[in-house]
Order: sequence, then C-alpha cells, then structure tokens
Amino acid sequence: MCRMIVAHGQFDAAAVLDAARAMSCGETATHEGPIKQHPNGWGCLWLEQGHIRTLHGTGTFADALPTIDVDRLRGRFLAVHVRHATLSKNHGIEFSHPLWRTSGDTQWYMMHNGFLPTVYQQLGMAESRFDSAEYLEYMVDRATPADFTRDYLRDKMAQVAPGGSSANAIFVTRNKAWAWQWHPDDTPYPNYFTLHRLQKNDTTFISSEPISALGTASEWRRMNNHELHEFPIGE
Repeated sequence: MCRMIVAHGQFDAAAVLDAARAMSCGETATHEGPIKQHPNGWGCLWLEQGHIRTLHGTGTFADALPTIDVDRLRGRFLAVHVRHATLSKNHGIEFSHPLWRTSGDTQWYMMHNGFLPTVYQQLGMAESRFDSAEYLEYMVDRATPADFTRDYLRDKMAQVAPGGSSANAIFVTRNKAWAWQWHPDDTPYPNYFTLHRLQKNDTTFISSEPISALGTASEWRRMNNHELHEFPIGE
C-alpha cells in the first residue's frame, strides 16, 4: 500500500516533497486504514526541459529528502510516491515507483496505491510476480493515450477477478497525465483508498491524504470512486 501526491500548475516543489514525507511518516493519517507509515521505498517524476525525469530510492523518504535537489523539480508537474510493501518479497529499488513500460509509440509511467493480486490472470500468467507491474501492463499494452477514458478504465477493471484492494494510480505520458480513483465497493477502508483533490486558481493537487500545509480541509475534495482527472502536461 502506498501514498501519492501529484501537483500541476504553479506550486512550491519543496512543499509537495514535504507533503509526501508527512504522509510517509504517518503525520497526516486521519483515515481508518491500519497502515499509517510507508517506509519501503519512494520515487519522484517531473518534467525537466521538456523531458520526463524520474528518481527512485529505497528506505524512507524522510531519510532521502535532504539529498534531493529540489531546484531540478521546479516545473509545472511533479508526482511523488512513497511505499509500504504489501509483500515482504517485493522490497528493493526495482519495486519503487514510478514503474514504466513502452506500448507502441508511447512510454508510460505509473504510480500505484493498492494491491491487485488477481490482475496477473488477465495476462495469462501462472502466478503473480509483482502486482503493480502487472497492472501497468494490463492497462497500457495495446492502448494509446486516446484510449484512456473513464469508460476504458472501468471496463478493464470490471474484468479483474475480486480480491484487490485498490487500483488508484497516476499514469503519465509525455503529453498527458491522469489520476485514477478506483477501489472495490466493498472495501473496508474507503477513506484510506480515496484520493483527494485541491484546486487553487490554475494549480491542482491530488493526494492520497489531505495536506493542511497546501490547503484547508474545506478546500480539499474527496474524489468520487471511478473518477478520472486528466492533466495536460505537454509544453
């Protein structure tokens, strides 16, 4: 299970990084979920001179934060992911998000919050190796950015066997990004698996938890289940 935040528009990159740190340490965990801290790896994705850049690490984001060059991240799009590994075998840099995959002419990146232990079945695999990577493959293979609509994502998830906790994700391509809210209707932790959106003028924040340093509680809005928000990030 994980925490994520994405910012688009005019924002303070240092404040976004600190929001991710606060979530990773459990400082903003007002939800009902049993997981409060997320210490098992982290990743950042941003635009730099027209190119997507990523940074990954293991361990806690709080420990890594002082080593990150914030000046490189001062663009109009930034996403940060902090991770709590669901399975003990899935520890290490290769499991840190964002994950990436090429499909046709498109390079896709994804940050995922949740556990989807049955999605491997849609790929014809005998067993799951890493559910988030399998989720990315299932969603983007033979797809184009034009296919990425709410109906497309809902239909794909409707074909996945029950057993997963959440498909919340941030998908990114060179020209567009999407924040996707999805959890099964019977989840015991709807607050933990609900993304929150804050709109301030031309700046949008979407976060796994409301962050008071970015906006008051009344300014944050819970995203509806199966809601899709699209960001135009092409320059």
